[in-house]
Amino acid sequence: MLASLLLLSQAGPGLAQDARSLQLYHQQKQAWFERLDRNRDGRVTPQESRGQPYLETNFQRLDQRGRGYLLPTDLSPRQPAFLGVRLHTVFTQADRNGDGQLSRKEARSFPWLNRRFSKIDLNSNGSISLQELWESRRSLAPRP
Repeated sequence: MLASLLLLSQAGPGLAQDARSLQLYHQQKQAWFERLDRNRDGRVTPQESRGQPYLETNFQRLDQRGRGYLLPTDLSPRQPAFLGVRLHTVFTQADRNGDGQLSRKEARSFPWLNRRFSKIDLNSNGSISLQELWESRRSLAPRP
C-alpha cells in the first residue's frame, strides 16, 4: 500500500503519474534497496532494515511470503496509484461530514489511522487535516 515510497519526499497528494515520475521512482527505489542490502546478497533482512521507519513498521506486511527477507519487488506498490492518490481517497472516505478535517470518531473507521491519531495530529487541535496525514505518511517513507 505504501506505497509510492520514494517520490513522497518530493511531491504532494496530487502527484501526476507520468512516465518520467514512474521511472524516477523505480530508479530511486532500486538505489535505496541496494544501499540497504549491506551484504549484497540481493535481499534485505530485518537487521538490514533497522533505522528505516517505513521498513521497521511494515516489514512483515511486505514480506507476504514469510521468507524473512525482502526483494526489490516486495517494495513495489501493489496498486498502480501512488500513495498520494490512495491517501487522498482514504482521507475523503473517512471525512464523513466533508469538513476537510478528520475527527477522532471519523478516524476510527481506519484502525491504522485511529492508532496513530495523536501522532498524526501535528498541531494537537483534535483533528487531522489532509496535510497532517500526508506529512505523517511522508515521514515514514524511505529516503534514497
